[in-house]
Amino acid sequence: MTTTDHSHMMKQWQFTKAGNPRDVLTMVEVPIPTTCADDEVLIKISHVSLNSAIAYRLIAYYGIVDPIGAFMGRPAVPEMDFSGIVCDLRGANVTEFNTGDRVFGIGPTGIRDITQGVLREYVLAKRDHIVKVPQHISLKDASCFTATGYTAYCFLVEKANLKKGEKVFINGGSGGVGVMAIQLARAIVGPTGLVIDYTSHVLPDYLREHYSSRPFDVILDTVGSDHALYSNSPDYLTPSGSTVWLATKRILHLLSAMIVPVYLGGVPRRHAFEPLKPNHSRMVALAKLVEEGAMKAVIDSTYKFSDALDAYDRLMSRKVTGKVVIEVNDLDRVT
Repeated sequence: MTTTDHSHMMKQWQFTKAGNPRDVLTMVEVPIPTTCADDEVLIKISHVSLNSAIAYRLIAYYGIVDPIGAFMGRPAVPEMDFSGIVCDLRGANVTEFNTGDRVFGIGPTGIRDITQGVLREYVLAKRDHIVKVPQHISLKDASCFTATGYTAYCFLVEKANLKKGEKVFINGGSGGVGVMAIQLARAIVGPTGLVIDYTSHVLPDYLREHYSSRPFDVILDTVGSDHALYSNSPDYLTPSGSTVWLATKRILHLLSAMIVPVYLGGVPRRHAFEPLKPNHSRMVALAKLVEEGAMKAVIDSTYKFSDALDAYDRLMSRKVTGKVVIEVNDLDRVT
């Protein structure tokens, strides 16, 4: 009789077809990686925070994201935000991290490898995708900063070049990215803000009525559900202002905004849209913001690794404020 040495195995959540997370995700046992590329390091996962984009796009549209993988029934692992501890397995080019270092980071983001995510007990991470956790920050909190805080930093600071004294409107402020973006915006422009009940107003109409005489300098759209927010932006966005799209559910509208010139009916306002591309300098900048308190984790709820399906139910309820976190291995207790 053949037996399995479980000391060299790990658990992961995976799916092989599109659908609701509860319907398609299963927990399986697979070998822990024993080899890695020169720029990779093995991380024992402490916490993973969920992303709505993964639930609504990667899992729901798996056949579109990875048609070959879906056709072949190739297992895909969701999620990208994690924290954990550096293990002994490190590539030859990884010199800045040592065994036992507490790190947080982001998993694969490219369209070809995003299906190999981090909802597992161990993960091989690229050296440029991780950074050390500031001393006073828990691993649980650290898992909330990568895709969300990183995205807020890239778009508000690098793309929009937000400055002190400017006015910014953030669409989707209660979501993971929105919560981080609000904190960062306040750190840059000052402690001002407003809340608009999107269920009671047509957003472009409300902004036109209340902000046409005092327009915004930057609009960050973390939802991307209504192109009208951008197409009507000349009514409430300064001529030199910019609309930054984190997400869009209407790809043709995005392409139109990117390529149609004003004289052919394009919108006379600058726009920005860019896939998430982690690098070392950006990760270091993010860690510095976290260390300085410009960004703080806002956690909606926490679930055990075995209760991941319940965590996705909570995420899919659309009643979440902040991040839904899964405790894979609570390494805060041993560090």
